[in-house]
Amino acid sequence: MNKDELLQELSTKLSTGEINRQEILSRLGPSLEVNEDIGLESKNTRFSVTKMLYVLGAAIVIIGIVIFVGQIWDDIGSMGRIFVTLGMGLLIAAIGSMLYINKPESGLGTIFHFMGGILIPGGAAVTISELSLDNNDWTIAITFGVIFAFYLLLNYIHKNAILTFFAIANGTAMIYLILNAVIGGPFENWFDIKKIYQYTTMALGLSYLLLGYAFREGWNKNLIGALYFFGITGFLGAAFTQVFDSGLWQMFYFLFVIGGLSLSVYMKSREILVMSTIFLIAHVSYITSEYFADSLGWPIVLIILGFVFIILGYLSVEISRKYIQNITPTQ
Repeated sequence: MNKDELLQELSTKLSTGEINRQEILSRLGPSLEVNEDIGLESKNTRFSVTKMLYVLGAAIVIIGIVIFVGQIWDDIGSMGRIFVTLGMGLLIAAIGSMLYINKPESGLGTIFHFMGGILIPGGAAVTISELSLDNNDWTIAITFGVIFAFYLLLNYIHKNAILTFFAIANGTAMIYLILNAVIGGPFENWFDIKKIYQYTTMALGLSYLLLGYAFREGWNKNLIGALYFFGITGFLGAAFTQVFDSGLWQMFYFLFVIGGLSLSVYMKSREILVMSTIFLIAHVSYITSEYFADSLGWPIVLIILGFVFIILGYLSVEISRKYIQNITPTQ
């Protein structure tokens, strides 16, 4: 293996997360560590500008496709509509796979997969409609299940964070769509089925937190922050909707938010810390307004509540500074 082949293989393994920078430094010795910060700032700046241009370009391409399709929609017929939606999404995803294999260091494959991931679900819905398939709840749920499996397969092949993201997004949609097909939509007979949706959302929130914790190493570590944010928001948000109907939930909810604050320290996550603090403030506000609003001591309660919020803000800053701030984002 010559030098170019060796460097290419090293670049590929770095981009897929099979090895990381610390492992290279520890293996090759301290001579690399002495100069590791030389030019680091300029490289990071170039990398950030490159990512920004990639994302901006992808957004413009998607907007352009949407506008173009809207202009010709009535003139192209059913097969044309399928091609410019689902077909275009699959074609862009295929280009992304080829770029990811041939030029993994460029990041172009990830951008093309991002564009494909935006177009494919909508294209699948258009295909169902244009082919006059049985457009019921189960058909849509199964369609998203197929897209979920498609992205699981792509992710198994390429091991890319953006593919993991679309697998999780389509898998989540599939779960809610299956639930809708089994018991009905969230806006139909809401008071009869709301608890099922609430507990499902809490379970999904927990699964997001577990996925984020499992992704601490490897190619999915860039998703950790988003998974922690949506995980804790889904769990505490769904749990908070239950405190309005139950005194028992009003008491137990304090345990959930305190558990969230403790979890933020254990997982070293600002996202969990901030959202747990926000939901704690929301719950304290609800309890005080529910039980003290009509009493003569309400102004005093407001004063005390204000100081409680100040203390909570201070504690969240201290927790972040002592236990979270000095931790690198990949941990």
